Amino acid sequence: MGRIIVDSREGRSGLAARLAEAGAEIIIEELESGDYVVAEGVGVERKAATDLAASILDGRLMPQIELLSACYERPFFLIEGDMFNTRSQIREEALVGALSYIALLKRIPILYSANIAQTAMMLLTMQRHATEGLGYEVPLRGAKPKTRSSQAQFLLEGLPGVGPNAARKLLNHFGSPRAALLADANQLKKVPGVGPKTIAGIQEVLDWGERET
Repeated sequence: MGRIIVDSREGRSGLAARLAEAGAEIIIEELESGDYVVAEGVGVERKAATDLAASILDGRLMPQIELLSACYERPFFLIEGDMFNTRSQIREEALVGALSYIALLKRIPILYSANIAQTAMMLLTMQRHATEGLGYEVPLRGAKPKTRSSQAQFLLEGLPGVGPNAARKLLNHFGSPRAALLADANQLKKVPGVGPKTIAGIQEVLDWGERET
């Protein structure tokens, strides 16, 4: 488990203790902005729902967001609890306006958690993803077909500008995916319905490794 820096003013929440119990290395510092740093340049401002309402009413929120945006390459804003179900008399429009300001105008992703346990899980997961990645490669394409004929079409549909119709035309013309992939531009021009832009895209992607080197 990696390191998480916790702002010294967050001690009363008990969240740091939960993170430590889960195995994270906790460092307590007085942060200029944000409450948690889960990786270099990744800062998280945590607001309990009641504190969010209070910070809007007393004018603290916007300066905090401005500073959060200035201090971190990748800032995040995390809301803990139901912000629309507190004892505060704040208007719903003010809450919605704050969310729009944060997400749209400041371009800061907004995260949500139901309680402190979920917040701890979120921070631990963010720390792991920021330092280790997802842990596996995400496939660029969805479920693969089962039959050989559909697999052949599926293979050619991976080419730029080639949809189901063009893939079938390539297969019908060349007889196999291998022949289609080995065809040069002049040979591809003979395939009905395959235009110059598609041909250029196919040639470019097939030659990509050679051009990069």
